[in-house]
Amino acid sequence: MATLNSNLTDLTIVHKECIKEENHDYLNKNHNYSPINLPYDYSNTNKFTVLHQNIRGITNKIDEFLNSLPSNAPQVICLTEHHVKTEEIANVNLEQYTLGTAFCRQTYKQGGVCIYISKNISFNAFNLDQNIKEKDLEICALKICEASNSFMVICIYRSPTGDFNYFLNQTESILNKTCKTSTHIILCGDFNINYFQENTKKTYFRLPFRILWSL
Repeated sequence: MATLNSNLTDLTIVHKECIKEENHDYLNKNHNYSPINLPYDYSNTNKFTVLHQNIRGITNKIDEFLNSLPSNAPQVICLTEHHVKTEEIANVNLEQYTLGTAFCRQTYKQGGVCIYISKNISFNAFNLDQNIKEKDLEICALKICEASNSFMVICIYRSPTGDFNYFLNQTESILNKTCKTSTHIILCGDFNINYFQENTKKTYFRLPFRILWSL
């Protein structure tokens, strides 16, 4: 999700759903969201592509994942459920990208979130450790400053068994804080909320975004 004004000429958000790890069919459902449909120019930093992938374990999928990227490679890659430990995450090399920020589980296995960013882009990582709670809210964020544009990218994972109220309250608190420091906010991840049916979780999750649309 993103809040945009006319200064950001083109933003594309690509969400790739992870289907099943067992049969390696994790790259075959793509969702593309283009608020403004303009020809893509990789050399133009006013045109940004952010890709989200629920990877369900990155260690043995790096080559397959990189090969799946389009020719107009995204400047930002957000990964959920990377399944990597803190001491291992720095060794995950995604070629032309640098690791901008990450969270790795300490108590439970698997999970985790991280954001990779193109090496030629300036950014500042945000410390959200006080909001993190394994399974309930796993989150990382960074602020990107390019030319006249600055915006926040936030990557979130919530386990299906996570405390939904904690997730909702902390997400709202984080959005309140980031709205004060950034005009544009791109929020992506795997929230484990069924958006294909009307339900209470879907309804309550929409409420914090009144903060964004009111700016």
